Amino acid sequence: MPDWKQQITKHLADQPSKNLLADFLRDLKYGLRSMARTPAFSFFAILALGLGIGASTTVFTVVNSLLLHPLLAQDPSSLVSLYTTDLKNQRQSGNLLPISYLNLKDYETRNAVFSRLAGYSPPMPMTLIEGKEQERFFGQLVTDGYFETLGLTPAKGRFFLPGEVSTPGSAPVAVLSYGVWKSRFNSAADVIGKTLEINGTPFTVIGVAPQGFLGVSAIFGPDVWLPATMAQQVLPIELQDVLRERGKPFFQGIARLKSGVSRSQAEASLQTIAAMLLQEDPDANAGHTISVQPITTALFSSTGGERGLALASTVLLLIVGLVLLIACSNVANLLLARAVSRRQETAVRLAIGASRGRLVRQLLTESMLLGLVGGIAGLGIGYEGCRFLWSFRPPEYARNLVDPKLDATVFLFGLLLSLATGFIFGIVPAMRASRTGLVESLKEETHVTGPSGRSARFQKTLLAGQVAFSLVSLIAASLFLRAVQRAYDIDPGFDDRHLAVLMLNTEQQGRDVVRTKAFHREVENRLSRIPGVQAVTWASNLPFWSSASRGVFIEGQQLLRKSETISTVTNTIDLDYFKTMQIPLLQGRAFNEGDQEGSLPVVVINEDLARRYWPNGNAVGNHLRFSGDTVRRQIIGVVKTTNYTTLGEAPQPCLYLPLRQNPRANSNLYVRSADDPSLVLAEVQRGIKDVDPKVQVTDARTGAKIVNQVLWNARIVLGMLGIFGLLALALASVGLYGILAYSVRSRQRELGVRMALGASRSDVLRFVLQQGMVLVGIGVGAGLAISLLAGRAFSRMLFGLSPADPVSLIGASAVLLLVAALACYLPARAASRMDPMQALREG
Repeated sequence: MPDWKQQITKHLADQPSKNLLADFLRDLKYGLRSMARTPAFSFFAILALGLGIGASTTVFTVVNSLLLHPLLAQDPSSLVSLYTTDLKNQRQSGNLLPISYLNLKDYETRNAVFSRLAGYSPPMPMTLIEGKEQERFFGQLVTDGYFETLGLTPAKGRFFLPGEVSTPGSAPVAVLSYGVWKSRFNSAADVIGKTLEINGTPFTVIGVAPQGFLGVSAIFGPDVWLPATMAQQVLPIELQDVLRERGKPFFQGIARLKSGVSRSQAEASLQTIAAMLLQEDPDANAGHTISVQPITTALFSSTGGERGLALASTVLLLIVGLVLLIACSNVANLLLARAVSRRQETAVRLAIGASRGRLVRQLLTESMLLGLVGGIAGLGIGYEGCRFLWSFRPPEYARNLVDPKLDATVFLFGLLLSLATGFIFGIVPAMRASRTGLVESLKEETHVTGPSGRSARFQKTLLAGQVAFSLVSLIAASLFLRAVQRAYDIDPGFDDRHLAVLMLNTEQQGRDVVRTKAFHREVENRLSRIPGVQAVTWASNLPFWSSASRGVFIEGQQLLRKSETISTVTNTIDLDYFKTMQIPLLQGRAFNEGDQEGSLPVVVINEDLARRYWPNGNAVGNHLRFSGDTVRRQIIGVVKTTNYTTLGEAPQPCLYLPLRQNPRANSNLYVRSADDPSLVLAEVQRGIKDVDPKVQVTDARTGAKIVNQVLWNARIVLGMLGIFGLLALALASVGLYGILAYSVRSRQRELGVRMALGASRSDVLRFVLQQGMVLVGIGVGAGLAISLLAGRAFSRMLFGLSPADPVSLIGASAVLLLVAALACYLPARAASRMDPMQALREG
């Protein structure tokens, strides 16, 4: 008696019962025995589903961390972010500026729409000093009630007390991030009470933030939080008066809405307060009001906004969805083929009284069991996928970046996806199997027959769909590969080749302005003598780490733009900056030795700012001043507009201040070399040590490394798309091979007859190959059409590359056709080498 007949005899679930749970358990046991009887089938089905679900789980874990749960806070829906903005252009994107400390405190005390309101600075590079060792630390200043506004509970210790954040300089206390406590201090239980020297000031650790908290950011968080009242002790000289100067916007605001108050109501109320502040201090607040934004505006400010991240996530989810569909169609084809071999088993079930509904339920239980086991495998693959993906984080920022984890939401997603896939790939084969003809199937014929009629057409449709989806995945990967290559060719406005940037904090050695100037000059003189070094300079900003943060009034434009200020990038630079960066001077002159403290205040602007307000090219000689500042600065030069925040960005205004006229203690060192800058970095660092052995370089980057870091997100997306594209190609090719091989095996008799009647081996080879390649051709056509239609949706992510890029379309199609041809050739070759007599006997 065949094994399946013995199983049916043991499994009497064909007899209906009134106990659905008992029926389900019997179906489950039979499904497990069925999987054990066909280990090869079960292994391939589970592997295919595991890969598809694993890829989906990996992407969903990232999406869950970045978009669905980007902020660790109590009731994040009631949180809003606060920004200074122009009175005239309140709705203009990119017009959101920080708020001054004094304005923030006035909004806090005068508003009636928030239950809590606090402020925080951007994460700023600081220096942690332990003995003779120095380490870069990212610190963030926060005002009273910051952690309470978010509704957080510390992992250890406590947060700041009201008295510690009210009097300037009174409380040198610190709260560590969970990541730095774990990685830097090895989760030490005695970290509370430990003294840390940050920027030359001793701070006492009083608490550890909860795990996963990055501040009000979805991507990057600080190592330590410090009271805003310690600004004078830890900030650079030019920012040490931010607590006293209403004209220096430095903090971003976060607030929690009172129950029943909408965001628009809160904004209207705060703008009334802003109008009062304008009357009280018109110099500091001229042209400004306040904007109340969704909390997501602050969370995704470092990534170019939520929409860009959501678009990239959507693309990845769609691609892994296609991979999963290919996996499901593979398993569905396997089940259809398996149903043919189980016709007699199905007929016996029907003959002994099983209803068709009962049979469908049994077969669906088997397929959903496969889906569940595949889901368990997928969760494991997804976990390893996340670890692999996040291993590419820049090591110097690893502890500051978000760390996606498999939480309850991800496990629920995996469970639902497993059950859904089990139903999707199982329902059609189960329905078709339940329609088995009793008389034909109960005949004792042992030869294998292939699917026919609707089943055969359905199988071919699935195969063509697999090819189409595989091509879409390959084209997406190819487009992103070409886009990233194109991004590397984008002109940022300066020459990043042969460039090196070194970060060091001279302020920690107790230098005043005079000593800092002397140190800068000594370093420049020492490094300029190094063979291969062509230019040396200093600047406050790092490449691609700048954003519009200061408001500027243009003299002579007030009558036309009475209520408008310009948001600009501001960079304080030393002599030879433009030479070192290879930024062309278009008009006027650059800074020189005469631009010192006490001389005429001067400024150099970029071409974008000049074109906006002096389209006739007469910007040089005009004046401007910063919002809240009475100093008139004369424009002495115009330089080429560069990229300040990211590669390929839209032009934005920028102005440059002379470092020697606006001294600051903390600047970055720029070095241009004749050849590869990595060859002189060691000698450059030794030169700095020669000038002052106490100064340590906290970070050193070549221009190539800086560009790689800017494109890190794009390269991660590219890597994921490449992996998913290859996975889709592999699954589609294996499915194509498997179905053609099964078709050859099930049609042995037909092929034997053809060869016996005179068909040559080459005729058989062409016949089988044509069967497969026709389906491939249909799939390629459909895939190209889908790709062209869908390409428009994510064209903004392609750095100007057309979604119809012929190289990408032709290249991906050629790869797929080549692999598909191989997948079709192997079973066709096996068929052509078949012995006709043996095929007739065994068929």
